[in-house]
Amino acid sequence: MILAIVTALALVSIAIASALHFGPQKLLMPERRRPEYYQKKLGFSHPSQIGLGFVSKTLTTADGYKLSYWMLDNPKCDGDKGTIIYLHGITDSKVSGLNYAKAFSASCRKFFLIDLRRHGESEGKYCTYGYYEKHDVIRLIDEIKSSNPQTEIVLLGVSMGGAIAIQTAAIDKRISRVIAIAPFYDLFSIALDYESHQIGIKSSSLLKLVMHRAERIAGFKAGDVSPAKDIAKVEVPVLIVHGEHDRTVKVKYSEELVKLNRNAELFVVPGAGHADVLEIGGKEYVRKLSEFLNMQ
Repeated sequence: MILAIVTALALVSIAIASALHFGPQKLLMPERRRPEYYQKKLGFSHPSQIGLGFVSKTLTTADGYKLSYWMLDNPKCDGDKGTIIYLHGITDSKVSGLNYAKAFSASCRKFFLIDLRRHGESEGKYCTYGYYEKHDVIRLIDEIKSSNPQTEIVLLGVSMGGAIAIQTAAIDKRISRVIAIAPFYDLFSIALDYESHQIGIKSSSLLKLVMHRAERIAGFKAGDVSPAKDIAKVEVPVLIVHGEHDRTVKVKYSEELVKLNRNAELFVVPGAGHADVLEIGGKEYVRKLSEFLNMQ
């Protein structure tokens, strides 16, 4: 009996030590998906494959990282119809936004697809889920506005990108509206619900220790990464989209988020999961988002 207890305690100690060692790395350094992944999933992995004009550019963050982005437009369109900045989810890249650029090409809006720090072709050692990324997005808006001051800026973000869109709109009043697809509620809850199986943690107490260590490593405050705190500060219309059967980010979080801002509405896509709302939603989904983009 004593041996069994000692063995069990040893295993628990090893699990805790492993979580504290590898947990911050798993949280801060997500894997990068390669173009081949998107070619197989979407059937394309570059703007040249979807018939849109494009320019490849980079911007430099306040802390010196080079971030890669594409500017896409429909060569059949004239004049400025507005700008959409697409923000991808965790482990994803700007390539994942090509399906949105293709679906909304008839709107004649320019699309800016950016690789967030530590993703795609961009530099950056750590992902901070919006703490630094929101300022990177603001820097992109600065670049867009410098050449086209009157253009309307819309943020369209998926998962982590949706959460970053809300955090950005809370501090940048140049944004005219936000579409947040399956955004998380706050960093701690999503880490406990979703990332726990990657980090190896199911204990909130242990996760707090991992988060504290991650904060020290990456120099950020996890408690400040909270769409739940920021959404009340967003003064423009917000459309939150969620797949009915999303098992990655719980629908209840989006339901709670819309309660925190009278300018926010929730659109649940029947039959959809976490990453397939465009595919499952189809024409009805595109129509809903188009109505939101065009509403006065």
